Amino acid sequence: MGDVAYQNKDIVSKILTEGMKEKSFAVYGVPMSRITEVLPVNLPVIEANEMATDNLFRLEDDSYAIVDYESSFSEKSKIKYVCHIARILKRYGRVIKIRMIVLCTSGARRINTVLDAGCLQLSIEPGYLSSIETDTVLEKVRGQIEEGQKLSDTEVMQLIVLPLTVKKREEQKEILEEVVNLAKKVKEEEQQMFILSGVITFADKIIEPEYARRVEEWIKMTKVGRLFEEEKQQAVAEVRESLQKTIAEKEKAVALAMAEKEKAIALAEKQYESLKFASVKLLLKGSSPEEVSKTTGLSIQEIEEFLR
Repeated sequence: MGDVAYQNKDIVSKILTEGMKEKSFAVYGVPMSRITEVLPVNLPVIEANEMATDNLFRLEDDSYAIVDYESSFSEKSKIKYVCHIARILKRYGRVIKIRMIVLCTSGARRINTVLDAGCLQLSIEPGYLSSIETDTVLEKVRGQIEEGQKLSDTEVMQLIVLPLTVKKREEQKEILEEVVNLAKKVKEEEQQMFILSGVITFADKIIEPEYARRVEEWIKMTKVGRLFEEEKQQAVAEVRESLQKTIAEKEKAVALAMAEKEKAIALAEKQYESLKFASVKLLLKGSSPEEVSKTTGLSIQEIEEFLR
């Protein structure tokens, strides 16, 4: 989704993050407890873009899960995960229990889940999306949506990866469009937004940028999207207000300093005029320039100027 406007991508990411809470990847064949919190990893863009999502999922058992998906799996994929896990551990500054979950699309066969480098071992937990019966899910969901029924978490989680459950690219795109069209008919807006955000995120490698942009623009125009947009605009406004306040305070401090400087200059000029007046009086009384200099602190050169 690199061609999509950043603000739209930001909204999609936030909706997906919020919607993942209380759900589980167990529906993909990976035994695990529910997600309790979704944490941003905040890695540099180049590193984050290597993964499907730049998030860390905290589970009910206090372990953490990293989730990615692969259409073609190799030993290089394992090395990528080792590097990603290392960056996360460095980012958090402590050792946490991490599970590496890889969702294998229909194009990926059974994979070797272990990397053994002697001093280091990586164990991957695979979920095979080909086990999801695509037509059965679509038929069931179509009926429920037509009847205005709310979808279960299992059905929602199946929908967001459904395009990846088939092999052919054209078929993937057809299912993607059908999922998007079905999602737009879901009555509960939060569930609708989660499905749309999820499916265009997980279908990132097959979705056309222009189609993704249209879906994200549609999300932005919904009530939920507008709320997220308003939150973002409010945050921007608060930062701008804080910045303006800081600038105003600095300008005020500069103005006060200038006023103090001008005041000091005026006082010095007044004192100088007083010394000049005192010097002239002493000179008129017959004091020598040297004597006046000792009394007033003015230089003999300045005092001699008064005599001219």
